[in-house]
Amino acid sequence: MEDFLPTRLLDVLIVSVTFSFILMALIQKFKTLKIINKSTIIWVLNTICSFLVGVPFAYSFYNLSWIDSLWVGLFSFIGAPTIYEALKNQQIITYKPKSISDYVEIPKENEIKR
Repeated sequence: MEDFLPTRLLDVLIVSVTFSFILMALIQKFKTLKIINKSTIIWVLNTICSFLVGVPFAYSFYNLSWIDSLWVGLFSFIGAPTIYEALKNQQIITYKPKSISDYVEIPKENEIKR
């Protein structure tokens, strides 16, 4: 596998995917603010958070070099919105069960006599 994908690249990609989930949740929290109302602001916020949070995240928690940490920031900048769109299209994020109600009906034949 080393000939096809270097171990260093795999390490960076694994850290990037991990941080992309964190970044996705962070961006979703920022979207609830009233001042965030345009997609360009979200794009800029994604860029800033990817590098200002992603680089120290990779450097401190995974002991990656600064160059590898920059790659983590770049990959997470690309990966976080992609992961969000994939989960949204599969309705994992927006899933609401239909069977939620305040009461349960039990058929008469299943009633337990006391």
